[in-house]
Amino acid sequence: MQLTTVKSISTAKHASTTRKTSAAKKASAALLAVPLAASMLLAGCGGDTKPNASPSSTAGSSPTTTTPAPTTTSGSPTSTARPKTDPNIPATARAHTPAGAAAFVRYFHDQLNVAWSQPRAGLLTPLSLPSCKTCRALEDNAAEMVATHRHMRGDTVRIDSVDPGDRVSNGDQTVVITGEQLKTSVVNSNGKRVRNIALSKIRSLATIRWTAAGWRVSEIKVLT
Repeated sequence: MQLTTVKSISTAKHASTTRKTSAAKKASAALLAVPLAASMLLAGCGGDTKPNASPSSTAGSSPTTTTPAPTTTSGSPTSTARPKTDPNIPATARAHTPAGAAAFVRYFHDQLNVAWSQPRAGLLTPLSLPSCKTCRALEDNAAEMVATHRHMRGDTVRIDSVDPGDRVSNGDQTVVITGEQLKTSVVNSNGKRVRNIALSKIRSLATIRWTAAGWRVSEIKVLT
């Protein structure tokens, strides 16, 4: 009787683990399967998000000492360093004008094409603020492609127009974006097609904020 119970519990645990593993694989695949416009919708399109909490130090992990701390040498890496400003931002996208904001939005999408086609992670984060959930979702897609050795075959989007919109009360600039998510496919490292991406229209509104480092995308939402 006891052996039967143990075997039943073991079988249930194995089945549960199998389901969790299968669900994790499906979630990973789904991340790459979501088209651009759907990614924007699923991201919630903005809203403040809390920054990741920095790991707390374990109590008693280092003894108290009166020895002076060593002087940090210039150029030594720090774990709290924020992404550097992209040095390749065009001069037109650096102007503190509505036209400059529009040029910055176009450059953001140019970098999206690079991030998903090469693929490369870390290109979109320096161009956006933590409040932009859509930007984070697009960056997460790039990171997932790098991790799984997959990429888009060619460009993902074609931007036809970036038109400055209204200035928000807090000084942010809106930009209306129109274009297309191109018909393409996700391929693996051997060039084998993993998933087809259908052609679809893009019409969205980006909110751009001027910071000490220049323009940054604060929010992107799909327009219906």
